[in-house]
Amino acid sequence: MSTVNELQAKSAKLRGFFDQYLPYERPEPVLSDFVKIQHELMWGGVWQTEDLDLRLKSFATISAQCVNGYDFGIEHQVRTGLTIGITPPEIKEIFIQLLFYAGIPATVFGLLESQKVINERQEWKDLDTAETWEWMPSIADKLKAGHQRMSETWGAGSAEEIGNSIARRLVPEASQIVDAYNFGEVWRRNILSNKERLVCVLSALMCRGHMAQLRQYTQYALNSGVSAREVCGVFSQAGWYRGWPYVQDALRAVSDILLDSNTGDK
Repeated sequence: MSTVNELQAKSAKLRGFFDQYLPYERPEPVLSDFVKIQHELMWGGVWQTEDLDLRLKSFATISAQCVNGYDFGIEHQVRTGLTIGITPPEIKEIFIQLLFYAGIPATVFGLLESQKVINERQEWKDLDTAETWEWMPSIADKLKAGHQRMSETWGAGSAEEIGNSIARRLVPEASQIVDAYNFGEVWRRNILSNKERLVCVLSALMCRGHMAQLRQYTQYALNSGVSAREVCGVFSQAGWYRGWPYVQDALRAVSDILLDSNTGDK
């Protein structure tokens, strides 16, 4: 168990690293007690846990801030991600992935804020390149490719589960198009790994309170090699930015899946 002094030291070291490219002076604290809790708990505590590596923590946090939709939150966490080595195309891919889970307004706003941050430094602008993606010509082709990838990555039952969803039955035209582009195109793109995409989606689903979908994707994550400890790490990391009750609700919603999993530490 860390002492307060240890939390303060860890916080100062991490904040110094994360803020090395901050283009402005941080404002004087309005309430020193608030800042004390924030620094010791967040930078000295939550960001220092070993359940997720720093890169995955950043993915989870950017996704949570996308759901929150606050300009400062997105800006600061995108800058943090770039500082630790996440590339501009990878940052943008987070919002492409979340288009299907957080919606158009939140992701468009996130992309606009991200571009502002990328433009702050020439080295980031130099890395801001677009990869050519060969889009498949038909919805049928996309659905077939999506089903194949889901089965190979998430387990044999995943494609059938999505194919038989309530949306497919009640709004089949819209659902097929969404699933075609989501699973048949975006999930196959190689800019982010399967684990990184799952971290983004788990974070967004928790922060939006979509517990049925959260159970579904938690099982997909476990099936594809994400450990139960890492899943819990996504929740605790994102929950600091959305609110701790969301963490409690998420853990309650998927506790049976996690406790039954043999893929990682319980």
